[in-house]
Amino acid sequence: MSVRLSDEQRLDWLRLIRSENIGPRTFRALVNQYGGAAAALDALPGLATRRGRPVKVVSRADAAREMEQAARRGVTFVALGEAGYPARCRRSRRRRPSSACAAPSRR
Repeated sequence: MSVRLSDEQRLDWLRLIRSENIGPRTFRALVNQYGGAAAALDALPGLATRRGRPVKVVSRADAAREMEQAARRGVTFVALGEAGYPARCRRSRRRRPSSACAAPSRR
């Protein structure tokens, strides 16, 4: 199965995985529970409050800047499930939600 994230979805994935205390397992659980990274990002402040520990969510500007810097170096972010996701990462037991790959930019 191959998916293709929009630029906005890719940015939301990057924001979520880069947010404090969000690792691969938590990322997948949140995306599955809320139906996507954008909805998970919206839910994070409330979840953090209920759990008694604040979460620093990466800003849209910071994530966009990271993506722009990567693109200038010929690197793009590829999400798990997308056609360009590295095979060695797919085979790993510790699959990351996204991977930075040296590849032509999608733009």
